[in-house]
Amino acid sequence: MNVALKEWSSVIAALDRGLQIFVLRKGGIVEERRGFELRHREFLLFPTFTHQHARYLKPEHEALALEPENGGRIRISHAAQVVDILAAPHSASTFRASDNLHIWNGAFILQRYEYRPDLPLYVIVLRILRLKEPQEIPARPSYAGCKSWVNLTEAISLGEAQPVLPESQFEAQRHDLVDRMSRRSGSFEH
Repeated sequence: MNVALKEWSSVIAALDRGLQIFVLRKGGIVEERRGFELRHREFLLFPTFTHQHARYLKPEHEALALEPENGGRIRISHAAQVVDILAAPHSASTFRASDNLHIWNGAFILQRYEYRPDLPLYVIVLRILRLKEPQEIPARPSYAGCKSWVNLTEAISLGEAQPVLPESQFEAQRHDLVDRMSRRSGSFEH
């Protein structure tokens, strides 16, 4: 597999630990005017430190943002499968009903709503797989920039990748999240 979605290193750590099972998307700065497009339903997770700040995380999760960059190398350790695409509630205050399901603080959630208010905010529910052997690849110039998708030069084998959460735990979290989002936004796709 050589397609990767860029995500904060701290969020990948949270996904790995089962602290959350989703990412939020509107789009990267250099993406099409219509915002983020979910081009792939399976992909690798590409850790990024761009725009990642501990001040956007709840105090108990700030340490997740302290992981240092890896000097010119990118460590690919996880893959993801899209399970659901949900419309986020129409306001940041309504999104607060899901506060115990993610690591972000209110300031970050508000920022996501205020950035490009003409675009919808999506909650993308992911089944996370941990690679048996993480792969380190060079940080190439083509990977840089504020874009969501990266086509890696190197193919990464999923090999014996395993889900980070047992099926029952994942489904319980998923059901809780889908229920909270659908009650407040009225739409979702499986």
